[in-house]
Amino acid sequence: MAFDWLTKFQQDTEKDPQYAEKKLAAYQLGMKAKGAIVGVGIEKSARCCAAAQELPEGQVYDPKTAPHLPLPGCPQGRRCGCVYRPVMRYQAASESLDIPRT
Repeated sequence: MAFDWLTKFQQDTEKDPQYAEKKLAAYQLGMKAKGAIVGVGIEKSARCCAAAQELPEGQVYDPKTAPHLPLPGCPQGRRCGCVYRPVMRYQAASESLDIPRT
Protein backbone atom coordinates (compact mmCIF):
# COMPACT_ATOMS: atom_id res chain seq x y z
CA MET A 1 0.00 0.00 0.00
CA ALA A 2 1.24 3.49 -0.79
CA PHE A 3 0.84 4.79 2.75
CA ASP A 4 2.36 1.89 4.70
CA TRP A 5 5.12 4.22 5.88
CA LEU A 6 2.51 6.56 7.39
CA THR A 7 0.75 3.74 9.22
CA LYS A 8 4.10 2.51 10.59
CA PHE A 9 5.01 6.05 11.67
CA GLN A 10 1.68 6.56 13.44
CA GLN A 11 1.86 3.20 15.18
CA ASP A 12 5.48 3.70 16.31
CA THR A 13 5.15 7.29 17.54
CA GLU A 14 4.41 8.03 21.19
CA LYS A 15 0.90 9.39 21.51
CA ASP A 16 0.15 12.85 22.83
CA PRO A 17 -1.53 12.71 26.27
CA GLN A 18 -4.68 14.13 24.60
CA TYR A 19 -4.53 11.81 21.54
CA ALA A 20 -8.00 10.29 21.98
CA GLU A 21 -9.74 13.58 22.72
CA LYS A 22 -8.14 15.41 19.77
CA LYS A 23 -8.65 12.66 17.17
CA LEU A 24 -12.20 11.85 18.20
CA ALA A 25 -13.18 15.54 18.26
CA ALA A 26 -11.79 16.00 14.75
CA TYR A 27 -13.73 13.02 13.41
CA GLN A 28 -16.88 14.18 15.17
CA LEU A 29 -16.55 17.56 13.45
CA GLY A 30 -16.26 15.78 10.10
CA MET A 31 -19.46 13.89 10.82
CA LYS A 32 -21.34 17.03 11.94
CA ALA A 33 -20.33 18.75 8.73
CA LYS A 34 -22.13 15.95 6.86
CA GLY A 35 -18.84 15.01 5.21
CA ALA A 36 -17.72 11.59 4.09
CA ILE A 37 -16.87 10.35 7.60
CA VAL A 38 -19.51 8.01 9.04
CA GLY A 39 -17.62 6.93 12.15
CA VAL A 40 -14.33 5.88 13.69
CA GLY A 41 -12.58 2.55 13.53
CA ILE A 42 -9.62 1.27 15.53
CA GLU A 43 -6.68 -0.15 13.64
CA LYS A 44 -4.92 -2.60 15.91
CA SER A 45 -1.16 -2.92 15.78
CA ALA A 46 0.61 -6.24 15.33
CA ARG A 47 1.75 -6.01 18.95
CA CYS A 48 -1.57 -4.93 20.48
CA CYS A 49 -2.49 -5.80 24.05
CA ALA A 50 -5.06 -8.37 25.15
CA ALA A 51 -7.72 -5.68 25.65
CA ALA A 52 -7.29 -4.46 22.06
CA GLN A 53 -7.43 -8.01 20.74
CA GLU A 54 -10.88 -8.29 22.35
CA LEU A 55 -12.24 -5.35 20.32
CA PRO A 56 -14.56 -6.54 17.54
CA GLU A 57 -13.17 -6.45 14.00
CA GLY A 58 -14.83 -3.97 11.66
CA GLN A 59 -16.61 -2.13 14.45
CA VAL A 60 -17.49 1.46 13.61
CA TYR A 61 -17.84 3.74 16.62
CA ASP A 62 -19.49 7.07 17.11
CA PRO A 63 -16.63 9.35 18.22
CA LYS A 64 -18.55 10.20 21.40
CA THR A 65 -18.58 6.55 22.52
CA ALA A 66 -15.37 5.16 20.99
CA PRO A 67 -12.93 3.49 23.38
CA HIS A 68 -10.11 5.85 24.37
CA LEU A 69 -6.66 4.88 23.16
CA PRO A 70 -4.49 3.67 24.65
CA LEU A 71 -6.96 1.32 26.28
CA PRO A 72 -6.94 1.23 30.09
CA GLY A 73 -4.31 -1.19 31.31
CA CYS A 74 -2.42 -1.32 28.01
CA PRO A 75 1.15 -2.25 29.00
CA GLN A 76 2.53 -0.10 26.18
CA GLY A 77 0.94 3.09 27.53
CA ARG A 78 1.38 6.04 25.14
CA ARG A 79 3.53 3.80 22.91
CA CYS A 80 0.44 1.75 22.08
CA GLY A 81 0.42 1.01 18.36
CA CYS A 82 -3.36 1.04 17.98
CA VAL A 83 -4.67 4.11 16.15
CA TYR A 84 -7.99 5.63 15.15
CA ARG A 85 -9.02 5.62 11.50
CA PRO A 86 -11.94 7.45 9.97
CA VAL A 87 -14.51 5.21 8.34
CA MET A 88 -15.62 6.82 5.13
CA ARG A 89 -19.04 6.66 3.50
CA TYR A 90 -17.66 4.78 0.46
CA GLN A 91 -16.18 2.12 2.77
CA ALA A 92 -19.50 1.65 4.51
CA ALA A 93 -21.23 1.19 1.17
CA SER A 94 -18.77 -1.45 -0.05
CA GLU A 95 -18.18 -3.32 3.23
CA SER A 96 -20.41 -4.89 5.82
CA LEU A 97 -19.76 -2.59 8.79
CA ASP A 98 -21.63 -2.11 12.03
CA ILE A 99 -22.28 1.64 11.77
CA PRO A 100 -23.92 3.41 14.70
CA ARG A 101 -27.09 5.30 13.87
CA THR A 102 -27.03 8.80 15.33
